[in-house]
Amino acid sequence: MRHRATIRHTHLQLNQAKLTRAKTVLGAKMETDAIERALALVVEEHMLDQPLKRVKGRMQLQKVFR
Repeated sequence: MRHRATIRHTHLQLNQAKLTRAKTVLGAKMETDAIERALALVVEEHMLDQPLKRVKGRMQLQKVFR
């Protein structure tokens, strides 16, 4: 099943300095792009953290670079 994105107009009160900084860090031209990219990063990080939380230290990490 495919999920269709719903676009919604929302009024937000945001810290302008943080938003400007996020635009710079994320390489976004528009404020909406910066917010979308930041949200995508949060969701992606959450998806990467889930398998790690399930193993709860039962894995052994190996040093690859010395």
